[in-house]
Amino acid sequence: MWLRVDTFAYTNRLSTLHPAYKVGISALALGVCLAFDQPLTSALVLGVMWVLMVGWADIPWRAAARLLTAESGFLLGGVLSVALSVGDVPSGLEIAGLGIRVGVSAASLQHASNVFLRVLGSIAALDFLALTTPVPDLLELLRCLRAPEALVEVMGLTYRFIFVLLDSLERMRRAHDVRLGFANRRAALRSTALIGANLFIEAFRRGQRLELALRSRAWSGSLRVLPRAYTHPFRR
Repeated sequence: MWLRVDTFAYTNRLSTLHPAYKVGISALALGVCLAFDQPLTSALVLGVMWVLMVGWADIPWRAAARLLTAESGFLLGGVLSVALSVGDVPSGLEIAGLGIRVGVSAASLQHASNVFLRVLGSIAALDFLALTTPVPDLLELLRCLRAPEALVEVMGLTYRFIFVLLDSLERMRRAHDVRLGFANRRAALRSTALIGANLFIEAFRRGQRLELALRSRAWSGSLRVLPRAYTHPFRR
């Protein structure tokens, strides 16, 4: 799914729009969700972000729905703990020996639903930014905002290494798979441990080769690339 998100970031209708506009929209939506603890406001932000992703940026609605569904699954695990009430819950279950009751009350259920919508609206705001803005554009925006150069470089190298390690992981997984490394549970655990150890070594080796390549090209501590030509809707 990560690779598809990165693909959409480069191929959507807003990919050439200046990242400052998209960051501003996401920050505004995120601020509204955090400032107003109202379910209607959170649901409105969620709907607006969906329209912007699917209607304005032309992101396939199935991909956007799949991403939000996966994020909602992780979110439900945390929200369930908010819905549980401990103490004076008439319909709750009593824990033997402790004298306390655990259950779900109307107030806790309403609070959990409010938290769910509030967080989901915030996630949708960040999804809009992730699906419409390539990471190099965000790094260029950080440079324009005078962010520390070391922070920008670490973010850029981390972003590039994600795809390098994903490629190495896929090749290792395929190599173990053709050798029946996942035939049963015991073999799968052993293969997973071997892949994890080899992936760490591969990342260390790739890092050394990258540093050597940069030094051989007179690296001065900064990876500079030509910025893209952006569009400005409010500039003639």
